[in-house]
Parts: sequence; C-alpha cells; structure tokens
Amino acid sequence: MKAKVKSFIGAAVVISLVSGCSQQQASQSVVDEVKTSAPILNEPVEITVYSAPGDSEESWNENFGNAIKKKFPNYKIHFINPRGNDALKIQNQMVAGQNIDIYYESIGAFFSNVPDYGIQFDMSDLVKKYKLDVNRFEPTTLEAMKQNAGGQLWGLPVYTNSMVLYYNKDIFDKFAVPYPLDGMSWDEVLTIARKLNKSDGGKQYMGLAVSPAHILKMNPFSIPMVDKVSGTVTINKDERWRQLFQTYFVEPASDTGYQEAIQAMGNRLPYTGEFVKDGSVAMFEMLSNLPTLIPEFSNINWDMVSTPTFKELPGVGTQSYPTYFAIPNFSKHKEEAFQIIQYLTSDEVQKENARKGVMSVLNGQEFKDIYGKDSKFQGKNYKAVFYDRFPNIMSKTQYDAIAEKAYTKSIVDLSLGKMDLNTLFRTVEEEANKGIESIKKK
Repeated sequence: MKAKVKSFIGAAVVISLVSGCSQQQASQSVVDEVKTSAPILNEPVEITVYSAPGDSEESWNENFGNAIKKKFPNYKIHFINPRGNDALKIQNQMVAGQNIDIYYESIGAFFSNVPDYGIQFDMSDLVKKYKLDVNRFEPTTLEAMKQNAGGQLWGLPVYTNSMVLYYNKDIFDKFAVPYPLDGMSWDEVLTIARKLNKSDGGKQYMGLAVSPAHILKMNPFSIPMVDKVSGTVTINKDERWRQLFQTYFVEPASDTGYQEAIQAMGNRLPYTGEFVKDGSVAMFEMLSNLPTLIPEFSNINWDMVSTPTFKELPGVGTQSYPTYFAIPNFSKHKEEAFQIIQYLTSDEVQKENARKGVMSVLNGQEFKDIYGKDSKFQGKNYKAVFYDRFPNIMSKTQYDAIAEKAYTKSIVDLSLGKMDLNTLFRTVEEEANKGIESIKKK
C-alpha cells in the first residue's frame, strides 16, 4: 500500500517542482538550486518541521524550538505532529501539497520511510557550503548514514540514545535484594531477576522486562535484521540471534508467576506502564531518554545502571540510536532548514540539551560530563549511559519495518513456552521474506 502511495506522491512532487520535466530533471534542478541560491537571513520565512516520532510540540519547543526562535527570530516554525491524526501522516500531507522543510525520525525507521516516501535529499553540498565539520560527530552515527544512503547525507544526527537498565529501588528493598551495578553481564542480571519474580500481597512482581523492538535492532553484535545483498532476513543465518532471543525473552519469563502475569495482562509483555505506573517490574531495559518522555518517572523510586553485556563482548553496550534531521527534496527552504539543523548540532545547543538529559551526538568528554546536570531527576547514575562503548550500527534496508514486525510478532508465545525457538525462527523467516518479496514486486 505504501509503495503505491509513494508512486502517486512521487509524481505529484515532481510535477510541483518542475512542470513537464522528468523526475531525473526535477532532482537535478533541486541540486542546482542548492548550489546557486543564497541564504535569506533577513526576511521572514515559515519553516515547517515534521516530527515522524510524533513528539508533542511542548517537548519539541523545550529541546529545539525555543533555541531556534532565539537564534532565528525571523523564522516562523510550523510544527506538525502526526500522532493520532491520519490526515497529518506525511504521505497525506504531501498529496495535499503541504511544504515540509525539516523531517526528523530515529534510525529505527528512517531508512525504511525516507526512501519509501521518495523524499531523500543529499545534504553534502550544503555541508561543504556552510563548512560543517562532520568530524565532530560520534563516528557510528555518521557512518550509519553513509553506509545506508549510498554515501550520501540524507540527514544529520541531532540527538541519540543508548539503552540502560532502569530499576525500581522499592521492589529491591521489599525483597532485600542488592541493587544492580554498572558493568554487569546478562547472566548476572538474569540471576537477580529470578530472585524478584515473586508474588506478594496478591501482586505478581516481574524481575526483568525489555523493549523487544529496541533491544533487537540495537543488539551489541550489530547483526542486521535483513541482509543488504540478498534482501532476506538473517534470523536463520546467524546463530547469535538464538542467544539474543534466549537471553531477552525466554530466560526472564521462565518463572510460572511471570507467565501468569503475561496472560493476566491480555497476553502481552510487560512494558513501560508496568515499570512506572503499576510498579510490578523491578528492572526495565529501555532507551536512555525515557525519563525525559514519561512524567510518571517522578512517582517511583528509580535509578539506572549500564546495559548488561555478553561475555563475548566485554565493554560493549548497545548500538547508538540516533535521530536524523533531514531536508525533504521538495522543501521550499533548503538553505534555511540546513542552517537550523547546523545550529542544532552546535556545541551551544548540544551542551544545553545534554544538561537536560538529551544525549549528544558530538565527540568530546565535556558532553558526557554535563549529561543530566540540569535534569529534574538529580542524583541519578547518569554515567551509566556512557559506561560501555558503542558497537557499529547494523546495516539498514527499506525492508526493516517488515522484518521487525515479524521478529517481534510471536515473542509472547515464545515467552509463554507455547512456541520454541526453532518454530519461531522458521515462522519469522517465512513471513518476513514473503512480505519483502511482495514489496520487491511492486
């Protein structure tokens, strides 16, 4: 369906750019425009920002919008949050003729959606023109862009995430279990988790929960979900997937009480709500920026430690998970948009956001030392975010969204013991490859 939308939208965008020209000619005209036009700094202009993650305008302003308004007072920012409104989905906005100057999205979907919508635009000429020093960036974030965009710069990283292990101190205290520590292995954490799979006062506690999609696509082995050459899933081609699924989903839920809790929740795995609202999960492996997004963190007695590691990869955490800011190829204000993105990657903005608990994409110990200093959650173990080094970011394909859906679809059955790993892997391979093949034929 999306491929059909892409085809229709692509035609509409080309017509709006250069009437009567071929798509190739239109793309060339866009490049020529960037090379020859001069930035307009003294005239008011409306910049439209599209939040693919569906961020609230309040959080956007807190982290970026207010800084932009102060730096560029003549720029009026029109912010689009599509969450819960189909009319605001980017494909519908493009069909309606809505201009978009900045599109941002996390790496988890960026390389699926950007080419699928046909909005990719190489920012390399603008980087040269405005002398942006790309060596300032944490290297895996830019290498991932170049690797997955054929050497082009479809976007620049503006902030990133790692994964950390959050824990509820009250649950640990209740059962007199020592708190986890930085640098623990998965075997050590699973041992702790088993001690916390307990029922007390009619309430079932679960020792450990993880975010399935994030932990798989940020895996420390950097195994891609889809092989870039063959365009088929790797789940039965790399034995390390077996170790990951066993560690993340089978072992934590091996307790009978844990499985009964899954069933009581309507056959779903415990997630953020069970950690911050229900208070039934003792440890939760999730993105490092979660406390900045979930107000309920203020209601629990929590802290965090570094993500557990595998014995094969000592000192290696999860992959970095950058959010890229891109300029769609149909943007009417490419130079102004680039100036904004460049400013958001400046030391000034990166330091200010780092102090709030937004992970910087820039190299330098100074960005780590101030991380979380101005957060409303003082006294937390913020150094856990940087405890281990980042592995390379796994290669991405436009089929990753299809693969991810298949990889995570039957995890509940696996955790409940209703499906073994062999069956799950075979099912994932058949379902995902079938879906990928159907896209290839369109």
